[in-house]
Amino acid sequence: MSIASVSLPSSSSVLSGALAGRADRGLATEDRMEIAEAVLAGAWRTLRAAGFHEAEVQALFDQIADRPEDLARRLRKMANAAG
Repeated sequence: MSIASVSLPSSSSVLSGALAGRADRGLATEDRMEIAEAVLAGAWRTLRAAGFHEAEVQALFDQIADRPEDLARRLRKMANAAG
């Protein structure tokens, strides 16, 4: 499944906005977009391989897009617990 088949809500504008402020770190926004799309495609494939149905994966992506701060908080908790 390609990233083109993943329909994230306004994904390009969300990614462009998130990446625009960080362009000063040496990568062009276009390169950062390619990296972000590859990461999202990998996440999509991983979740599907783990047994999530397409609608469940889409719901997870939608949830993350709606509340990115919740995801960041959960990831920090997981990292702190593991370390």
